[in-house]
Amino acid sequence: MSLTSLPHDVLYRVLSFLSVREIICLRLACKDLRDLTFHTAIWHDAYTHAKLPRPLGPLDSQSREFLETTLVKSTQVGVKWNKQALTITSKATWFEPEWSALQGDHWEVVAGLWLVIPHISGPDILCYDLERGLRHVIYHAEGAQILSFKSATSEAADGGCIMHAIVMESARNSVSFSHKLLSIRFSSDGPLLEFSMVIPGDVIGMGMSQLSAGKRLLCMSDHLTGTLNLAVDTRTRVLYRFPLPSSIIDPKFDVTCAQETYLKRLIATETHILAMFTPLTMVSQLDEGGNCRAIIQAFALPSAGITSASPATLELTHEGHCYLDIERVSLLCDSMTSAVTGQTQIKFLTHCMRLNLTKYFAHRVTLSPPLPGQKLGNISLSTEQLFSVPGYANTMKFTTSFDGHARGICVLHNERDGTEFYGFTIDASGMDKPCSGIVGPGVDIKEVEATESFPSSLRMTWNVKLAFDGYLGRICYRKRGQAGRNVLAVVDLA
Repeated sequence: MSLTSLPHDVLYRVLSFLSVREIICLRLACKDLRDLTFHTAIWHDAYTHAKLPRPLGPLDSQSREFLETTLVKSTQVGVKWNKQALTITSKATWFEPEWSALQGDHWEVVAGLWLVIPHISGPDILCYDLERGLRHVIYHAEGAQILSFKSATSEAADGGCIMHAIVMESARNSVSFSHKLLSIRFSSDGPLLEFSMVIPGDVIGMGMSQLSAGKRLLCMSDHLTGTLNLAVDTRTRVLYRFPLPSSIIDPKFDVTCAQETYLKRLIATETHILAMFTPLTMVSQLDEGGNCRAIIQAFALPSAGITSASPATLELTHEGHCYLDIERVSLLCDSMTSAVTGQTQIKFLTHCMRLNLTKYFAHRVTLSPPLPGQKLGNISLSTEQLFSVPGYANTMKFTTSFDGHARGICVLHNERDGTEFYGFTIDASGMDKPCSGIVGPGVDIKEVEATESFPSSLRMTWNVKLAFDGYLGRICYRKRGQAGRNVLAVVDLA
């Protein structure tokens, strides 16, 4: 009895256990098996169970070509990502806007494919398709000019990308200004402005600095006061305030929040917003590892629904404290809730620089339901060290599929020695299994730039801003091109 004589449902079940590489190799066996590998169900299962970064979302609407192409590309990038020093896999290119709009750090690259440039002191936000060279005006401030632009990118419900941006603009010949929230969807058809909404000035404050976006919730804080100021439910487009500062752990928290503590980091997820506070008087509150005592609070949408108040107020649901270095925090795995215990887990990545080493940690925050008689649920934290790299890696970029699979780079910049890259992958999926991380050998960017495929005009400087996409293994950065015009360098690594 041959393999091809088995019923198709049995064959599909067998093929569901194969990796991407094994499915591709199976096509070389015979025509019957080759035909099977073009079935959408095979790639649907492979995509769902893949242990690598890839866009998430409901897959029933995605074509077999999309699933296969995305998986194959991510697999190809991942084959060498941690096993050897990173090298250029395609000729370095550059992209030049038709006018010198690429100034400073006022630009973003979404999914390694779209360059977004707000025209500061101008009316437009432009988007360039880096693959096809197309130019789009995705937002026009009618009768106004853009003063500032802050953005965060998250996954759309259908597996695409959404950029949320806070734009401050002022009417021409006027001193008044306003803030708007823009939601821009990116897909194979290009960018699309889904909606824009005005944010009241008394809500957003004057010094918006942090912007964090999860699958559903978006939040921001005011760096002038160090406090929370606004959250948005991106599904319903409803604005929420944060409640007044309060704490069961620290009864003086409401008084000292503005005086002795300040907000360090916000993490928005699908179900909760985590806010982390640390005291200004840190010396007396450090543990043996040099970590500072932090109060962590979790907020959720009000269980009673939206009231008549405008905007509505979020609900403080959990509180806990720990010793943690929260200077650099990034969401690694979005909310996962156990149907048995009712506990919700959120995982995030941090790194700290000590004794000429940069160490990377995965932190698992567990939100437990409140016990009888308790007003708030408890927050517990467990930490796992993933890996470390020599020197001080002052830049970390990674792409996560929010199910805990991430691919990224550690970048060591210094003016004397130049720039080094280290590729890493992380598996933080599952509620019960430990997180793991692997880092590859470092490569001096000077060695990469010495190849014939890298134009000397695109040499990287030590303090350049980087954009990174882990699905493509692509790095983008701004350089000064010919005639003094700014260009975007695009480099694929693996």
